Amino acid sequence: MTTLTSSTGTCTFGTGYPAVIGGTLINAVEHKSLARSLLSADYDAVRRLAEKQCIEGVGFIEVLVSSPELDEVDVLPKACLAAHDASGLPIYIDSTNVSAIRKTLEVFPYKPLLSVSGDAARLEPVLDLAREKNCAVICLCMDEKGIPAATAGRITAGEYIIQQARAVGIPDEDIVIDPLVLAAGVSEPDSMLVTLDALRYFKQEYPFSTCLGIGNAGYCMPEKDTLELAYLMAAIPAGLDAALMDPPLLSSLGRTGQNLLFASNFLSGRDPYAKKYLTYLRMNNLIKARKHETKE
Repeated sequence: MTTLTSSTGTCTFGTGYPAVIGGTLINAVEHKSLARSLLSADYDAVRRLAEKQCIEGVGFIEVLVSSPELDEVDVLPKACLAAHDASGLPIYIDSTNVSAIRKTLEVFPYKPLLSVSGDAARLEPVLDLAREKNCAVICLCMDEKGIPAATAGRITAGEYIIQQARAVGIPDEDIVIDPLVLAAGVSEPDSMLVTLDALRYFKQEYPFSTCLGIGNAGYCMPEKDTLELAYLMAAIPAGLDAALMDPPLLSSLGRTGQNLLFASNFLSGRDPYAKKYLTYLRMNNLIKARKHETKE
């Protein structure tokens, strides 16, 4: 299991635990209005988005501010602190800028999540930071050539990063494997099957937690939210522990998406005796009284 920390507590995910959502609304690359606010040193939008995701029940919050017009070394630490202060939730520092990551970790006092690929220029520096600052780290199953098309390539890329992470002393509980979700509309027809095959392999062969960027699945497709929820429902039984995506309650599917998340955790053995599922239903007045039927 993997545990992230914040001012208000922890977020734990991994084998046997309910799958959690990592909220992805704080994305200055995708949302240009957010980038413009950050360019003028206005962090109110970050705070609003963080608070909104907290209300909708995410386990942690992704902060991505690598927009070309922004000075990431300056902006990333402030954005992470603003998101944390507004939500009280753990943070995923989503950046490839080693200097910006280091600057953020100098001022962020809790245990966050980082990410790294097999790119040699970043691999060792980020792993060293993760070990030094006690961070969990997502291992993205790709190398300097990009994302392998086949399951075997994803596994090879992931195992190389695992080897390097263990070599520098990162404990297994802080290693998170991401076999990578491709946009279904522009990738090969079997792209989801490749990802899920790799996910199952890592879950069976290693003790690590897993993560997928489910929010990538529906890119440029109609009914994007439906595609992403379908992907999520397939991935949780295959071993997914954390999903990076917009909170289901904020999608076009609304309550249905959230209901299915709790139901999938129960059916996948992550919620023994449906305790969390039934509590969720009761808290939201979703259990209707059934009239007793009398048979004659």
